[in-house]
Amino acid sequence: MEVSPALVVKIQVDSSSGGKAIPHLLEYPDALWPDPAETLYHLTVETRLKWFLSSKSWLGELWFKPDLTALQRTRLKSGKTRNFKIYRYAKGRVYRVRHQPKGEEISSDPLIWPIENKRVYEFPPQISKRCSRITDPYALLLLLSQGGFDKERKLCIFNKKTVYEVTLRREGKQQINVDYLFRDKPVQTTVMAEKIAILPNPMQRDFRDSIEPFELLGMEGNIIALVDPENHLPLLFEGKVPGFGQAKLSLTQVRPRAQPPQN
Repeated sequence: MEVSPALVVKIQVDSSSGGKAIPHLLEYPDALWPDPAETLYHLTVETRLKWFLSSKSWLGELWFKPDLTALQRTRLKSGKTRNFKIYRYAKGRVYRVRHQPKGEEISSDPLIWPIENKRVYEFPPQISKRCSRITDPYALLLLLSQGGFDKERKLCIFNKKTVYEVTLRREGKQQINVDYLFRDKPVQTTVMAEKIAILPNPMQRDFRDSIEPFELLGMEGNIIALVDPENHLPLLFEGKVPGFGQAKLSLTQVRPRAQPPQN
C-alpha cells in the first residue's frame, strides 16, 4: 500500500505456532504464554515515510492468538534517531523495554543495544473487568481481512501507553476505483466497497503520561477503511498522518498465502 511518494506500508501475516514464538517472547511475571502446539499468527508491518529531504521507517512485528489476544509486539525505528521497543503482554499489564544505540553504533541486532529504560503499564481494575482480552492495533488488519463481524464490533486495544476501546463500525458502501496487482496480474476496476470506521476511545487516564493518539499504519485518531465485500481485501485507509496531514493509503499489490482460519 502506498501514499506516493511519502508513505509506503508492507504487511505480511503468517500462520505459525506457539513453539516457534516462545524463543522470541520475553520472560516477565504473569506474561502470557502460548502452548507449543497452539496456532498463532505472526504479523510484520514495514512502514517507510519520506517527506522532502527527511525519511524514517518502522518495522513492527506482532505475535498473537486467533482470538486476537496479543502476546508480544516489537517496533524498530530507523532514521535520524533510532530505537527498538518491545511490548510484552501479561495478565493485567504490559511491559515495555526500550533499547537505544550509543552514538553511531551500527549493530544489526537491536536486542544487543543498551537498554535505555523499562516501563510497566498496569491496567486499572475496571479495564481488567471489562476486557476479556487485550489486543494490538496490528491485529485489526487480520480482522478487517476476515470480515468476521456484523454491524459493529468493539475491541480492547493497548496502544503505546493506553488501553483504548476501539469500535469497528460499518457505515454503508462507498465506490472506489482500484488499481493493484494480484499475483502479479493487474486489477483495474470499480468496487462498491464496505466503509468501516475505526473509532478509538481511551479507557483510562491515570497512567503517569499524557494520553497519546491512537495510531495504526502511521495514521492517528479516527480512521476509515474501505474493504472489498467479496474477498475482504482492505482497499484503502484514510486518516491523519502526523506532520503530513490527511492521507489515503491505497492497496497496490497482493501476494496471497494460505488463508488463516476465522477467529
